[in-house]
Amino acid sequence: MFYVVKYLYGLLAQLYADHADPRVKDWPLLYEPLLPLTIISLYLLFVLKYGPKWMEKRHPFELKNVMRLYNAIQVIVNFYIFASAIPNSYAHKNFSFRCQPPTPTNTEPWMMRCLQLTYGYYLTKYLDLFDTIFIVLRKKSQQVTFLHVYHHAGMVFGVYVYMTFLPCSHSTMLGIVNLLVHTVMYAYYFIASVRPTTATIWWKKHITQMQLLQFAYLTFHFLQVVVNNTCGHPFLIAMVGFIQNIFMFALFFDFYYRTYMKKDNKAKKVEERRTITKDETKIKSS
Repeated sequence: MFYVVKYLYGLLAQLYADHADPRVKDWPLLYEPLLPLTIISLYLLFVLKYGPKWMEKRHPFELKNVMRLYNAIQVIVNFYIFASAIPNSYAHKNFSFRCQPPTPTNTEPWMMRCLQLTYGYYLTKYLDLFDTIFIVLRKKSQQVTFLHVYHHAGMVFGVYVYMTFLPCSHSTMLGIVNLLVHTVMYAYYFIASVRPTTATIWWKKHITQMQLLQFAYLTFHFLQVVVNNTCGHPFLIAMVGFIQNIFMFALFFDFYYRTYMKKDNKAKKVEERRTITKDETKIKSS
């Protein structure tokens, strides 16, 4: 067993030596996977086991002001990175929509700015984990779904891999689109906490629609490299991105169907029954 572990560790070390981006080697939470995996593990243990157990006999925490501040910070940070990243990625003349390869030797100012901004995006994925922590502390256990936890934990690990091996490559579009969606989403959370009226409820449905569009476009974005890899981008990474976004689209569509479409159909049937009952009553009384 010892030799198997030693062999696997050697393969992993060789993988990092051969393919990790040297420009980000010394940046915190990158390169060595132990710390990111430890944080993900602690997150999962807290939100799935120890957090609910610890809160079992406690009153929910009142976190309204904390969450308002958190949501405001998320809006500002996500929008700033989104607006700053566009001119240093897809709006730059040397960056391709169709197939952008990893360029580990490129240290031009715009590219280094792209690296810094994508690193900032990576750090926001750790900040996103507080979404679930707040849910647990407020004893809203029904909101801790497989989709919610998988999405948050998976994003931390996925962006870690991207940032360590392929920063500012074709996968950058995932971050660009995700930043825009999160800006709108956290703006909704902030407004709903300040003015919790029915006027803000319609936002929720359209935010989920935005997320579905996000995964649909990203599926196409990665498919471009899968079917026509003109830039030497790693095929396996593009294929994983393609399959992952189909999977996420399916999960979010299932949530959308159960939350909105199914309820709308049920409401329509109830209204139809009421109309039929009224018509029958009128006929009998006439």
